[in-house]
Amino acid sequence: MHFWMLGAKYRNAKTILLYSIEDFVANMAQGKQEISPLEKWYEAGKNDPKIGASLRLLLGHALVAVFRNNRPVLSIFSPEKAISLAQRLPKGILPEAIGTWLAHPEKYAKEILHFCEKSRELEFPTEIDLSAFSTGAVDMRGVRCPTGSVRARLVLAGMEPGDLVTFWIDDGEPIENVPRAMVEDGNHIVFREKRENYWELRVQKREIK
Repeated sequence: MHFWMLGAKYRNAKTILLYSIEDFVANMAQGKQEISPLEKWYEAGKNDPKIGASLRLLLGHALVAVFRNNRPVLSIFSPEKAISLAQRLPKGILPEAIGTWLAHPEKYAKEILHFCEKSRELEFPTEIDLSAFSTGAVDMRGVRCPTGSVRARLVLAGMEPGDLVTFWIDDGEPIENVPRAMVEDGNHIVFREKRENYWELRVQKREIK
């Protein structure tokens, strides 16, 4: 698709993503350009009020490609599910700040675009069993609010109704605000216990009635 066509279609972020995001992710490793397709896409829509959501969705599609390339046996087909799983992986597999990028994508557009352009080159260590982390804990120790609440919601958004997930959350402001945000969304806290200097929460995603 030519960029003049993309510009004509760019009324909101959802529309341009629908027409072009998968093509961008599939072709980003074909060679360097002075201005990459993703940079042109971003420049065309950076003033759109929905650009943050668009960047997050773009990153989600790139993560889908990363999981498919590294572990084809995993059924990761939606960006929401990929975003959820990405926050459960051990440190060192993905960029350490990826949770912050997801929570505040409009502030980290440059980092997100760079990651997406290089995502085809990302290889996981062969000894890492990703399936073991699909039900692993989400370590949000050291994450302040409101970032913690946003990240918790993104984790739950990629889960099936009724599924359970464990969060590790700092004492103080995080444990006061993050659980409240999850409960406000209709989720259920089924376990809550203080550890040495953090809290462990077991949360069940709300059922669809």
